[in-house]
Amino acid sequence: MCPDKFILFLGTIEPRKNIIGLINAFEAVYSKLPFPHSLVIAGCKGWNDKKIFKRINNSPLKEKIKNIGYVESRDKPALYKSAEIFVFPSFYEGFGFPVLEAMACGVPVITSNRSSLPEIVENSAWLINPNQPYEIAEAILKLTQDEKLKTYFSNKGLEQARKFEWKNSALQFIGLLK
Repeated sequence: MCPDKFILFLGTIEPRKNIIGLINAFEAVYSKLPFPHSLVIAGCKGWNDKKIFKRINNSPLKEKIKNIGYVESRDKPALYKSAEIFVFPSFYEGFGFPVLEAMACGVPVITSNRSSLPEIVENSAWLINPNQPYEIAEAILKLTQDEKLKTYFSNKGLEQARKFEWKNSALQFIGLLK
């Protein structure tokens, strides 16, 4: 079960997803001010995940970090919609479906300015350098405290996600064939 106010990460639990950087950022936010949010980490176990689980267990905020494991496809929309923001600070992605799924659910997104992610989100998400946890922390603080900014990224994300709907993709593919 998820807490009332939470920041969400959903993806395979492995080093390239930069979950340790997200935890560092989450702790930095708490060091600045009292913060009512928890961090929910969702996803199946992946390559070299032991370091990540060890980092969660060693965190001074481990009671505020919830690892809920694998999430069934049918349950993902409800989880995304329940989150205040979605953070995906990956070092590398082939495509980045979780970012697109979150945007399609109207959740403001913070993601990396690396690999395919900037191309997918264009100007509809807050882009951060995944090597700089302070950038992740700053984005979390601003998005959780500024309703106008949160609404802006929510609306831009919905608009951007529509570009990737299957119908639009099929029409573009047919156009290429012609």
